[in-house]
Amino acid sequence: MGGSTNLEAANTHLQAWACSYSRSSLARSLEGKLDFLDGLIIPQTCDTMRMLLDLWQQIRPLPYMENFRLPRQVDRSSARKYLLGELERIKKGLEEFRGSPIEAESLHQSINLYNHNRQLLRKIAYLHAHRPDLISSRQLYTVINGTMIMAREKVNRLLQSLTEDLEQSLETSGNGSRIRLLMSGTLLEPFEVLDFIEEFGGTVVADDFQNGFRYIEADVEPGRDPLEALAERQLNRIPSAAFDLEKRPRRIFLTELARAKEARGAILLHHTFCEPENFDGYDNLRALQKEGLQAMRIETQFGGAGLGQIRTRVHAFMEMVGGVIR
Repeated sequence: MGGSTNLEAANTHLQAWACSYSRSSLARSLEGKLDFLDGLIIPQTCDTMRMLLDLWQQIRPLPYMENFRLPRQVDRSSARKYLLGELERIKKGLEEFRGSPIEAESLHQSINLYNHNRQLLRKIAYLHAHRPDLISSRQLYTVINGTMIMAREKVNRLLQSLTEDLEQSLETSGNGSRIRLLMSGTLLEPFEVLDFIEEFGGTVVADDFQNGFRYIEADVEPGRDPLEALAERQLNRIPSAAFDLEKRPRRIFLTELARAKEARGAILLHHTFCEPENFDGYDNLRALQKEGLQAMRIETQFGGAGLGQIRTRVHAFMEMVGGVIR
């Protein structure tokens, strides 16, 4: 998940122009903050992530470490066969590491558990988008990110209770009139940008972040072969900078999402030196602008985001879209 940390520790092993997400993750490991982990699987989403596992194995090894080689051309007919083979390989390696087989019934139970988790999070996100006074943008994304590191059995009970509390508050809360915004990028970081948006009269009603809506947007189909169902979900996820779809390019998806959520503006977060975002960031920005939205790109990074400058830029942007300064 990256995080705020001193990137200097990682600079010995990764170039300064490698993205701050990979450097902050490695730095946290070098500081001993990830020693509680039994293992690590790194998806190969870009050139930096492809080489990260080899470095990590050499300088701070964990008992189990593996790459996850995702197909890049997901529209090709061979992608499904390839991904099934990759999931089988990962499953076999985990079985050898834990010393026992992973039964299909266990996978079915896990799929149902995670599906329920996503359904609860989508419900909370829906309530926020329609009544932003019920739960703020910062609170919503904090909840989503919190679920990533908590046992699902526990977190689902907490989410169920939160959902019930929010639904009970519907009758007594106001509409919370705010400027509706879309945000886009690889990862939502820093979270303080959400505070600045709320401060100047806005709210985030849609996104495609890996630690946002893209994490919860679709379930795994229950009742079928579990690996086939997992592969099918992966191949049909919403587009991202690393996995764009020829039949539904990311720029088209974003404009459709903005229209569906009635967004009046869009903020694109671009992590410094993120190559996949470099490739399509300009096209996404222009597509949103052609749709009639005010759109702005903000460059940021883990471990030192320049919060004062970001706040100033968000302030100016909110004035353009009609935000109210509080």
